[in-house]
Amino acid sequence: MSSVLRGRSWRFEGLMDTDWEICPVEHMHAFREDPNKTYEQHLAELGIYCMTTIDPDFPKKVRPGDVIVADEGFGYGHDHDHACMSIRGAGIAAVICESSNSNFMRNAIHHGLVVVEAKGIMHNAVTGDELEVDLKKGTISNLTNGKTLTFVPYPDFLVKIIEAGGLYKQLTAEIKSGVYA
Repeated sequence: MSSVLRGRSWRFEGLMDTDWEICPVEHMHAFREDPNKTYEQHLAELGIYCMTTIDPDFPKKVRPGDVIVADEGFGYGHDHDHACMSIRGAGIAAVICESSNSNFMRNAIHHGLVVVEAKGIMHNAVTGDELEVDLKKGTISNLTNGKTLTFVPYPDFLVKIIEAGGLYKQLTAEIKSGVYA
């Protein structure tokens, strides 16, 4: 993944709970680690449930690299990470929201999902707009309407985690390379 992301927006209003709106909790309980499956297979399994409480066909409509645009409190509720996994599994590259939950943001970084808090995003983007997010510059450019918002840029160490595909993938690669030997 790159530090500059570009994709079509999907706008969701209201609070989005990790266990209800983002990925229904019953799918988390049905999801079990299987040593015969890859991490990507686990993401794909959860991706088919992403945002289906709100839009049952959402996972069928998104394209890799698309962006969720959301209201205040995206990812509130429990600190379960299945919600972040389902978003990644659906192919979403980033969530741009008015505000988020710190647990959700931490889990997102672990799984390589960009979450950006940007006040005013709900007034500056609609479903279908083409957005470009530059993590290093701290800009969100709406290529459809020409508006630009700013946010606190991601620090270099977080950009490296995102570029590696998440903290888990970064650590796995570092361990395999012998960095910690």
